[in-house]
Amino acid sequence: MKLSDATYTVIDLETTGGANRANRIIEVCAMQVRRGEIVGEFASLVNPEMPISYFISQYTGITNEMVKGAPTAKEILPKLLELLGDSVFVAHNSSFDYTFVNLELERNGFERLENRALCTVRLARRLLPKQLKKNLGDLSAYFGIQISERHRARGDCEATVGVLHKLIEIAQEKHRVEHLEELISLQYKAMRVFKREPKHIRAIRETTLPKLPEQPGVYFFYSERGELLYIGKSKNLKSRVSSYFVDTEHKADKVKELVMNVRKIDYRATGSELEALLLESKLIKLHKPRYNALLKRYKSYPFLRLTNHAFPRLEIATEVENDGAEYFGPFPSMEVARNVFTVLNRSFQLRECSDEELGKGRACVYLDLHRCLAPCERWRVERGEYENELNRVRRFLSGTDAEIIETLTAKMKRLASEHRFEEAAELRERIQSLRRVFYRQASVTASINENNLLILLPSAIYSDVCKEFVILFVRFGRLVAQEKILLDDALTLSPTIEQIYFNGATAPAECKKEEIDEMQILSSWIYHNRETLSCLYVQKSDTPETLLQALIERLCALSNHDAITLASEPESADA
Repeated sequence: MKLSDATYTVIDLETTGGANRANRIIEVCAMQVRRGEIVGEFASLVNPEMPISYFISQYTGITNEMVKGAPTAKEILPKLLELLGDSVFVAHNSSFDYTFVNLELERNGFERLENRALCTVRLARRLLPKQLKKNLGDLSAYFGIQISERHRARGDCEATVGVLHKLIEIAQEKHRVEHLEELISLQYKAMRVFKREPKHIRAIRETTLPKLPEQPGVYFFYSERGELLYIGKSKNLKSRVSSYFVDTEHKADKVKELVMNVRKIDYRATGSELEALLLESKLIKLHKPRYNALLKRYKSYPFLRLTNHAFPRLEIATEVENDGAEYFGPFPSMEVARNVFTVLNRSFQLRECSDEELGKGRACVYLDLHRCLAPCERWRVERGEYENELNRVRRFLSGTDAEIIETLTAKMKRLASEHRFEEAAELRERIQSLRRVFYRQASVTASINENNLLILLPSAIYSDVCKEFVILFVRFGRLVAQEKILLDDALTLSPTIEQIYFNGATAPAECKKEEIDEMQILSSWIYHNRETLSCLYVQKSDTPETLLQALIERLCALSNHDAITLASEPESADA
C-alpha cells in the first residue's frame, strides 16, 4: 500500500498509572488521518471506576470529580474500535498505548487488537539528529507545532498527528520510503543503519540527483581522481541512479564500496531503452570499468548455418563468414544451439553427410530412419522436394512455423503417459530450448542479413492527446536509426524509409563480433518487450510508398485511429 493510500489512527491515552492490570484509562482521544488530513475523531473522559492519585491529577489536570459522570471503558471501547477499524495504530511510544488498550479490551470481554502499530518515538530516533530529545514536547518545538493542552489526550493527540506528518515527509525524502510496509519496518531497523551520511553522498543527493532526467540513457560513475568506475543503463535515469543512494547499508558489499568511491556522476540520454542497452554494452567493452563485472568482452555466440551447396545441410557455426551460407541466430548459448540442432536433424530430412559421402551416390542408414531424403540418389528426390524441406527449416528458424514444437509436445505427453519419464524429461529440455529460440526468433523473418524491420512502440509521453511513437529502424539485423514521431506527422518519415531500405545497399558479407553482440541484444530486447511493441517487416516486394502506407496503418491501429492514406488529391471536390 502506498503511503498516500494508508489510513492512520493516532491515539493518546491519559491513565491512572503504568501499563499494567492495576491501572485504568481516564481520558482517550483518537484521530483518524488520511493524506495528512484528519477525517475522523473520537475523544472522551473515562470513568476509571477507581480513585485518581494526587500525582496524576497534578500531572494531567484530570480530577476525580471530572470523571465521576463520564462513561466507563466498556462504554467507550466500541466507539474507539469502530474508528480504528483496520487502520494503522499510531502513538507516541505506541507500546504503552497499544498495551493499555489491549488490557482494557481483555478486561471488558473484547478481542485484542491485531492492527499494525507505528511508534513516532521509534521513527524520530531513526530520522532525526541524535542530540535532539525525542519526547513529544521537544519534537513539537523542533517542528514548530504548538500544543494547546500538554498532557491532555486531545492536545497530545493533535501534536502527535503533526509529528507523524513531518516524520513521513522525512522518510520519503531522505530514505525514499514509498509504501506503508517500508515505513513500518523502518522503525525497527538497527540504529547503526542511521549513522551520519558521508558528505559526498549528501552532496550528490542534493546537487546531482535532482538534475537527472526521467528518460532512457547511460550513466557514468567517476572516482575523486576521475577514474571511470562504472557504466550502467536505465529506461529512467533519475530513478535508477537515485536507487544507489537509498538504504545503502542493505545493499551488496560491492555496491556499497562503489557508492563510497563515487564523487561525480555523468550521463548520456538516449532516444530509447534499446539504444541505451546497445550503447552501454559498447562503452563497457571499450573502457572496461573496474566495477563492471559483466559485458567487458565480446562473447562468441553460436549460429545455425544452412550451407551453400546444391543440397544444403544444417551446421553449428561460431562465426558468420562470407561463404554464401544462410545464418540463423545468434543463439544465447552453445547448449541451446546444440539442442535445437539435434531436434531439427531428427525432425526434418536434410542430409547430414559430408560432400564426399554425398558424391558416392549411395543412401545411408539415415534414409531408413526417415531422417534424410537421400539426395545422393537423385532418382529418390522429386524436383523441389529438398527445397521444400529447407523452407520448413527456414520457417521454424524464422519463428513462423511452430508445428515441430506441437508435435514434440504431444510425443512428450505420450512418453509420460507410458511412464517413460526419463525420456519425457529429456524431450522436455529440448522443447524448452526450441521454445526459447522460436519465440525469440519470432521477431526475425529470415536469416540475419535479411532481417529488415521497423519496431514501433509508444513513447514515454504517449497519451490520448499526444500520440507519440518511437520508431526503430533495423537494417540487415542492425539498429541503424530511430525517430520520435507524432501520428499526424507520420508522412514525414518517407525520406528516412527510402534512405534506409531502398538505397540499393547489399547485406554486409561478414559480421563483426560487436555487430553480433548488438544482434543478440536486439533479439533479446524485442523478446522481453514483445507485449508493448509491434514489428513491421520489410518485404522484398515493398516499395517506399507501400512500406510507408503499411507503417501508417500500423500506427493508426496501435492508436485506434482512422488510417491516413497516401492517395493523391481527389479529382473533384465531391470525391
